[in-house]
Amino acid sequence: MNNKYFFTLSLCLILGFSRSTNAFQNEVIKSLNTSITFTSDLFANTSGGNDTGMRYMDNLDVQIISKWNDISFFAYGLANHGGSISELTGDIQSVSNIEAENSWRLYEVWANVPIKTLNGSLLVGLYDLNSEFDVINTGGLFLNSSHGIGPDFSSSGVTGPSIFPYTSLAVRFKVNFMQGFTFKGAILDAVPSDPSNTRGTKIHIRENEGSLITSEISWNKNLGINRSVERGVHEGAPIRVVIGIWKYSKKRVGWDNQLKQDAGIYFIAEGKVFSEMNDINQGLSVFGRFGAVNAEINQFKNYYGAGLTYTGLFPHRDKDLFGIAASLPVNGDQYLENSGFNFSDELITEFTYLLNVTDKFSLQFDAQYIANPNQQVNLKDAVLVGLRSIISF
Repeated sequence: MNNKYFFTLSLCLILGFSRSTNAFQNEVIKSLNTSITFTSDLFANTSGGNDTGMRYMDNLDVQIISKWNDISFFAYGLANHGGSISELTGDIQSVSNIEAENSWRLYEVWANVPIKTLNGSLLVGLYDLNSEFDVINTGGLFLNSSHGIGPDFSSSGVTGPSIFPYTSLAVRFKVNFMQGFTFKGAILDAVPSDPSNTRGTKIHIRENEGSLITSEISWNKNLGINRSVERGVHEGAPIRVVIGIWKYSKKRVGWDNQLKQDAGIYFIAEGKVFSEMNDINQGLSVFGRFGAVNAEINQFKNYYGAGLTYTGLFPHRDKDLFGIAASLPVNGDQYLENSGFNFSDELITEFTYLLNVTDKFSLQFDAQYIANPNQQVNLKDAVLVGLRSIISF
């Protein structure tokens, strides 16, 4: 079955659950929830890299969530504006996870239907893969993009997988098949947006582009419950272990000019290793991630990431977060041989502190040391400092 028919059939199955009646419309409107978040970054590259200087950028998120008969409907609008700090630092990992081309776009639109007999759900629509796959909960504090999704995965494909800022149509299945274990699988259009014009929202399903197929299994110890309105309940725990695999159905030309399979695997481990006696929400958490891909077609063969965060490090600042993390993508031998250059792997160390001023407003102070920017030996190590502000409505 080709991609177009597969996505169309899946969407029809979901919409078949919901007839356009007045009762349906009233219920959807009654359960409507809207959230708006404005995030802005001001960064300065103080030394090294391509050039010193300052850059400003911002990100506006508008999300609408509704339900009918346990079916969730979700729409997400996204706007990005500003300059490029990576243009100054010269890094390849993207030191700000909101940096993108200036554009408005419809980022996500999907429906999620529970499958109660299997203790799972089926989602169909325009979908951000990284909202549920290759997610490091502890790493969400950091501004460097590598701690949101590994660069081994994010740099795959033609325009990358279906992640920020380009998303594609997808079908996602999730099931909690036994206590503590969750399985997720998804089929996505392999090429998000339009490579020749990525501004705005572009949805193209072409048979010659193929599909991206990904799956993930996670294990949690001592299940808890975290809020996730739009997708139901996520299992959270002191310890979490994840194994994920992905593969593109269509082969691409590799470094030897032969067709190669684009595929990879990743492992994530994270958990809380210490909680303060008077408040279990305060304490030390750690995480680590390893990824491996087919180095015959991709620049990186491996990725290593690790970090720690502490909630409530200082007295009377119980909700503030402090973190240290490092990210290291490793070049593949075939890429080095093909390029003919002498590269050194880029290592970024990040220090950050999130100050929760109110429930709706926060400030985050950030510093990153970039060794071997863009993996070029002729570029001096870069030192970056920045300030992020987040306002929620």
